[in-house]
Order: sequence, then C-alpha cells, then structure tokens
Amino acid sequence: MTSNPITPVTAAATRVAAPAPAEVCSPFSVRIWLVLAIVLSLAAGASARWLDLPLAIAIQRSVSESVDNSFEWVGELGESGHYVVMALLFYGVGMLGMARGWRNPLRTSYESMVRGSVLMLSVMAAGGLVVLALKRAVARARPELYFEQGIYGMGESFSRAQQFNSFPSSHTYAAFAVAVTLGILAPRWRWAFLSLAALVGVSRLINLDHYLSDVMVAAGIAVAMGWALAPRVLNSQYQWPLRAPWRWWRG
Repeated sequence: MTSNPITPVTAAATRVAAPAPAEVCSPFSVRIWLVLAIVLSLAAGASARWLDLPLAIAIQRSVSESVDNSFEWVGELGESGHYVVMALLFYGVGMLGMARGWRNPLRTSYESMVRGSVLMLSVMAAGGLVVLALKRAVARARPELYFEQGIYGMGESFSRAQQFNSFPSSHTYAAFAVAVTLGILAPRWRWAFLSLAALVGVSRLINLDHYLSDVMVAAGIAVAMGWALAPRVLNSQYQWPLRAPWRWWRG
C-alpha cells in the first residue's frame, strides 16, 4: 500500500534489509493547522449563509436526469465499507506475512502493508466518529427538505432524524480519508487520489444530497485527521501498529 517499503523484522535474517523510509511528518506546524481550521470554518459559514442554497437551486434547475444518474455512480466511491474491508484484508495478510516470514510478491513489505492498513482504518474510524458527532449535534436539513418542504436550516440536535444529518458529508469524508491516506503512502499519486475524492464531493452536490459547506468541512476534517495520525502510525519509533490489536496498549 506504500511506495516506501520497510523490511519486516521477522524476515530480516533471510533477506537483505531495505533502506528505511523517510519519517513522515506533518506538512504544517500546529499554528498553521489552527489558522487553516479557522479559515475553513469562516469559509463554510459564509457558504452556508450566502452560497449553499443558491448553488443547490441552480443545480436543481440545470442538471439533467442523465447527469444526475451518472453522478450517482460516482458517489458510490464514497461508500466507506468497501475501503474498510480492503484495509482489513491487507492488514490480515500483512500480519501473517510478518509472522511467518513470507516472501511478498508485491513491491512492498508486509510491515508497510500493516502500517498502511492501520492508518487507513484509524483515519476512517477516528474521523468517522467526528463526522457522526457533528451530524447529530448540528442536525442540518438536507437539500431534499428544502425542495420538498421549503425547510432550510437546523433541526433538533441528537434527534437522529435522517433528513437532518446533512452536515458534514460522510461520503465526502470517506473519499477524502482514503485519498489523503493513499496520498501519504504514495505521494507520487497524491493529486490523482485527491482529484477522485473531489469528484465524489461534486457528486454529493449534483445529486442534491449535501450543500457545499457540508462537503468543504468533510474534506477538511479528512485532511487534518490523516496528517494528524500518519506520523503516529507510520514512523518507526511507534511499534504498536505491528503488534496484535489486543497488545496495542501495552508498553
């Protein structure tokens, strides 16, 4: 899952050790991240106040049924379950490969597979909880409620009403979580991954499932979560990802 192979400890005796990859670090300082979070919050607030609804109305009036159906397929790329299953599969194979010293037919190491899978699962889980909490707390009406009942705004917090969970977009979060994770693991393909994730975000707008600010904030959470967790999972000083899950919290 990564272009930076790391030779597994269990196979070191039988294979020549590969050079260690460069340690992963955040591209920005904590102060810059805070500034970016504030900028995103202000931009999302301005969008919710002046842009979200006019844009949704324009889309509703101008997008044809065929285009809408086409973007429904694109939106499927934001289904998190597919990525979780793949990450779990890679994790299981990686752990077995490390334990038994298998030769990896892929151009990577089993340790890299394990660390990359753990990062993917961690970003999906941690950010998913943040997105879920915001959905319940904000309780924003979905665009369909405006076009069906003229409702634009917030409902009752933590009511679990499915039509009041627009903010932020969980499909967009999943797509960007995967894109950011893969972009960290394979930097050469970073912009290709992010472009696909952005297309998923656009699909949520075209299909009138979310407003622009819902998509913006979801993408921002994914970027921040990916870079916050990456050093703690990928860097060699942290050995917990290479242990069995029930031993992660042991010293």
